[in-house]
Amino acid sequence: MVELHDSWAADTVPLKVATVAEAVKALDLMKLPVIKGAAEPVNRTVGQMSYGVASDCKAAFEFHKQGLLKLKWAELPGTSVTDQYASGAFSREGFVCSLTSIPVGEPGMVNVSIVLHGNVDLKKLPIPKDLAPVYLGPQSAMYSTTASVEATTTACHKLLLAQGWVPYGRAGETQFFRLNAIRLTAYISATPPPMSKTMVSFSAEQLSAEIPAPVENVQLQYSDSTKQVLFDTKSSEADIEKFYRETLAKTGWKATTEKPFPIDWKQGLIFRNTAKDLLELEMYPVEDEKVLRVTVKHRTGAEVAAEEKAQLEKLAASKKSPMPPPGKVQIPVPTGAGMIESTPLTLEFTVASGEGKTAAAAIRKALTDVGWKEKVTTADGAIGVIEFQKGESSISLNYVDPGFIPAEIAVRGTGVELEKSAGKK
Repeated sequence: MVELHDSWAADTVPLKVATVAEAVKALDLMKLPVIKGAAEPVNRTVGQMSYGVASDCKAAFEFHKQGLLKLKWAELPGTSVTDQYASGAFSREGFVCSLTSIPVGEPGMVNVSIVLHGNVDLKKLPIPKDLAPVYLGPQSAMYSTTASVEATTTACHKLLLAQGWVPYGRAGETQFFRLNAIRLTAYISATPPPMSKTMVSFSAEQLSAEIPAPVENVQLQYSDSTKQVLFDTKSSEADIEKFYRETLAKTGWKATTEKPFPIDWKQGLIFRNTAKDLLELEMYPVEDEKVLRVTVKHRTGAEVAAEEKAQLEKLAASKKSPMPPPGKVQIPVPTGAGMIESTPLTLEFTVASGEGKTAAAAIRKALTDVGWKEKVTTADGAIGVIEFQKGESSISLNYVDPGFIPAEIAVRGTGVELEKSAGKK
């Protein structure tokens, strides 16, 4: 028997949806202890943490379960713990988090994952009245209806907007919405015959940054691992500048310059707030597609300070022991790639949509084969942030491949000269 909120079908009262600060107060995954002997998690954000450790599923799950209980999180019904899989959900003051542990890689190793889903009560989301509940849980809510996918999508979109949610990109049948630091996912699709119904599924995730974007855009993609928004728009640079100045001012952000400034072939703006956080806006026209490409990246005050400290330490070290003349490093660039910039310090180029990760993999192999040590921040199909170190020299590799526009790859060197070499087609 599914218990429903009294006004679940027509509740359009704005929700009290968590900000980043409120999420961190509820559960600070950036500081949450890991199991003894585990390496520092590569993936650790405001909304999720995952890492590998020598343990078994039951012990790993129990370690973090006890940690959550000490932080006054309550275990929700439905926990499942076996030798091969352990999962459970927990709640505190309206927030929900999930904990899983599964075997991975070599025997005796497990992967532990903790995800913060925010404080949205999914069963109280506004939905069309003809939707029938299939499953309502703390991490997802599912419904079915005989109405068409198109009609259901339009109705859900209208109701969510009325509650304060803002469209935040889409991928096929999946729509994303944002409110404060919560991203809501709405998946609306048709079931095959003989059922021939429309299924609706909602889920939510806690974001590490609150980055606004104009509703009128040509696709939009957000990556929480890099805290970056990427979108194309038909709007002008002046319109985008005005949007961000006015929108960010409402939450205490101020631009550091009166006008945008050039960054290579792009135009940029930096915004700071009283917490010394930083938002970096970059935009440039893509003539072939007749759009303006916009990226907005967020860094906390602590992250900015750490970067500045590292740069000062590196500068001080270079003065004490001058670096030898930079060596040349071969960077494979696929045949047919569109070169954006080619200098001794920077190589930027585009490849076909969906080929970004492959092109990046070739560069990673070329560098590691000649002794460069690799540190991966993220490297999925859509976005990659990878650093390489060799002595005092460093190389950064970044790629963005959202799947609907050509992939962009950028390689930048410090203490080396980059040379383009022929890669595969």
